[in-house]
Amino acid sequence: PFVFGYFWSYFFRNINAVVGPLLAGEFALGPRELGMLTATYFLTFAAAQIPIGMALDRFGPSRVCGALLLTIGAGATVFGFAHGMGEMIVGRALLGLGAAGMLMSCLSAVSMWTPQAQVATYIGFATAVGGTGAIAAATPVQLAVEAIGWRNTFLVGASLAATLGFAALATARWVRPNAAGQSLAQLLQGVRIIYSNRRFWVLGITPSILLGVFLSFQSLWAATWLRDVAGLERIAVSNVLTILNVSMVVGFFTCGLISDRLVARGWAPITPVKLSIALGLVAQVVIMLAPGWLPTLTWAVYAYAANSMLPMFAIVGREFSSALTGRANTCLNLLCFAAAFITQWLIGAILNLYPVLDGRYDTQGYYTAWITLVALQIVLLLRMHLATRTQPAPAG
Repeated sequence: PFVFGYFWSYFFRNINAVVGPLLAGEFALGPRELGMLTATYFLTFAAAQIPIGMALDRFGPSRVCGALLLTIGAGATVFGFAHGMGEMIVGRALLGLGAAGMLMSCLSAVSMWTPQAQVATYIGFATAVGGTGAIAAATPVQLAVEAIGWRNTFLVGASLAATLGFAALATARWVRPNAAGQSLAQLLQGVRIIYSNRRFWVLGITPSILLGVFLSFQSLWAATWLRDVAGLERIAVSNVLTILNVSMVVGFFTCGLISDRLVARGWAPITPVKLSIALGLVAQVVIMLAPGWLPTLTWAVYAYAANSMLPMFAIVGREFSSALTGRANTCLNLLCFAAAFITQWLIGAILNLYPVLDGRYDTQGYYTAWITLVALQIVLLLRMHLATRTQPAPAG
């Protein structure tokens, strides 16, 4: 249930990349409105992280995952029946709220039920399976929309997510909450400890920004970039998004295994993460310089690099006691999705400054937004490297 809960989180996160143009046409949405609608998911997703982290430590992943899957079902139902911008925002907000705890529930279950030395490997395997939801949200969604319409696609997803929620609740008998019995004040004190820890910010902010930028493209702006700048047709765009999501899953599947192997050979745990960030930056620059050159390959490399940083959750989690595991994970996840919300809205706001011709956004607007984001990522990577370059490799 935890793995497939993450599947539905990724599915509904990315579905607007396919249905977004249909929504823009049916409801007369401009780039700013479309960006805000899609980014609403990230806003509620980010806002829910701290309460979810406290609930995971207090009650365990089963109850949290089950309740949030039912919320996903409710959000998809509201969106599927929506007839205006307000209803769609409510549905999208509920989807973000429900999805907010899917990865964190999965991480908590992995930390609770797997050997400590293999946590990164198990996280990689679990998230790889869950990440196939992003693959399902590309070409399969395009085919489903053509067959049954976008509204019925949402409603079918709603029923399946809600059914899975009851399966998650059934696993509660195996849960051992890390902070059972703690008061609200004690739970909040744990959050304060995490956010006041300098190491948390040194280790977490750079990968969070890189992942946030990627998520803003993956869930919306990659599709319009491929259409407006690379000049691809609709099915070709869906195919690139499918390969992008396959590459993301490969990144999930291999990153933990590679990280555990390199650490066992004496590497500092942070080094593979820094290499992934650097590779992601190179891929972004290549995409901007040559948008029509092998877009499937370049976007696949970008997706792989941006999603090979999941070991960051294990690295940050080891900075704190086991009673803070859920809160440490959600505090880091909050940074990722706050970055996704801000960058997704920012790209739409910048595009809105330029003319829109026949439903297509101006190329200069894309470049203005993306160059700004790449420059920020480069500065943060250099700062992170300088702050961690003397970190000793682990013994043995």
